[in-house]
Amino acid sequence: MEKIFRASFLIIFLGGLLISCKGKKEKVETPDLDSIEILPEVVFTVVDDEPLRYYIESRGVVEPDKKILITPRIGGFVETHNVTDGKWLEKGDIILQFDKEEWEFRKNDAYNKYLKAKNEYETELRLRGELNQDTTQNSLMKINTGLSEAELNYDRAKLDLSYTTIKAPFSGYISTKEVVTNGAYVGAGKELGSFVNTNTVKIRFDVLEKEIVDLKPGMEVELEGPAQEKYTGKITAISPEIDQESKTGQAIVEVDNPDGSLKTGMTIEGRIFVRSATSKVRMPRESLLARDGRTLVFKLNKGEVEWIYVTPEEMNTEWVLIDHEEINPGDTLAVDKHFSISHQQKVIPLMDN
Repeated sequence: MEKIFRASFLIIFLGGLLISCKGKKEKVETPDLDSIEILPEVVFTVVDDEPLRYYIESRGVVEPDKKILITPRIGGFVETHNVTDGKWLEKGDIILQFDKEEWEFRKNDAYNKYLKAKNEYETELRLRGELNQDTTQNSLMKINTGLSEAELNYDRAKLDLSYTTIKAPFSGYISTKEVVTNGAYVGAGKELGSFVNTNTVKIRFDVLEKEIVDLKPGMEVELEGPAQEKYTGKITAISPEIDQESKTGQAIVEVDNPDGSLKTGMTIEGRIFVRSATSKVRMPRESLLARDGRTLVFKLNKGEVEWIYVTPEEMNTEWVLIDHEEINPGDTLAVDKHFSISHQQKVIPLMDN
């Protein structure tokens, strides 16, 4: 009986303990989510007093400084050639050589006809007793005896023979999409490709008529290629005419290209420094906001932002100059994620540099 009493007491005690613990858990207070302040993240930068630099910006296409089209003036059968895309040739090397046999025959035939006409002409002069006289009558006799025509035909045949060989007028590269084979016939005027030298290249930039007046030959140009590679060039010429439709003129820029990294046809971004301006503070243009018809910035001050109205003195596509008593070089201004914040609002500052 005593054992039963002890067991019952133990069960009652443990049950009470469990009920007590459960009651304590039910009394845990949950936080009031409405009372938690969520701070926005805002990106800031430190402003400086560097000068504001003005540039004229444009885009152009790379052209070789030297270029010829490989176009034979006569037709013929190819004896030998170097018309291979990307092949380097020195000045004087053969680009294309036609079989000369036919053209040498034509030259010799023209020469023989010239000698015959010359002999007939001199015979006629002897009969007239005017062999050593240079008169208008003699010129007419050259025409009548066929000597003038024979001279022209002979000169033409010599010229045609010279056209059987096309040589490189300067050192450079072959650029072609044609496949030329020895023994193949190539017609007169057939364009086989081009021969270029890109040790120096030219880039033509279209510039607005209101901006081109600020440009002069010799000005330095900052250039950027498709892969953000940097180059430097100089203006060599300014177009004397303005296109009436686009209202632009052209600035021609020359760039040294010894490694050939600037390829013909490549698109290049260029900018030309024209002037600079200074003021108390230079800040990124992203700092400037417009509200209610006025411009303002947000300045960081001990975890809070201050709303300050400012008046830009000058600006370009990247920077703004201001002179305000509450903003100094070294201050921290918002540049991003600041469009919906307000005056004296606490924020989580993130620096962009």
